[in-house]
Amino acid sequence: MRLLSLLIVILALTVVTVVPLGVGLAQEASPGRLLPDAVQGGEIFDVTVTFSSPTDNFNAIGLTDLAPDGWDVTLDETWSTPNAGFVNAMGNKAEIMWFGPYESGTTFSAVYKVTVPDDAELGIYAFSGSVEYYVGPEGPYSENITGGSQVQVVGGGGGIGLWWIVTIVVVVAIIVVAVLGVRRRGT
Repeated sequence: MRLLSLLIVILALTVVTVVPLGVGLAQEASPGRLLPDAVQGGEIFDVTVTFSSPTDNFNAIGLTDLAPDGWDVTLDETWSTPNAGFVNAMGNKAEIMWFGPYESGTTFSAVYKVTVPDDAELGIYAFSGSVEYYVGPEGPYSENITGGSQVQVVGGGGGIGLWWIVTIVVVVAIIVVAVLGVRRRGT
């Protein structure tokens, strides 16, 4: 029993001396992505990723987010809050960096624009990404972006959408009914 008590005291002292005050064992920025549910071929829309500094000395923060293959992203340092220190757009890849350090609770909002190809096929398309950061000299810590992870292309340049198919069928049905109605009256 004394050995167990001694081990608990040693463990508690180790945690207190190894983990600096104000730094938790599970530091989480909790990044979440906001996407529209549906888009059209050729449309340009905003993607917003938000997260918060889990502790003081939050620094060297890098966000990498991937739009679907073949889609293009556009970035600007001033679209994010706080303003990003560096941005890079390569095809469907958005990279945003902040240098810091930032205080605990600082809210980050990363915004970039996505252009859906004019010829995008109808369907559901996935996004994926992560936020990597340091707390003081410790890290890197990495968290996957949660929240919205897919959008649906429902129309646009990528072929005939369901709405157009239904419209064509209804128009053809009205014409057939009208022609048959005229023929019946004529006989």
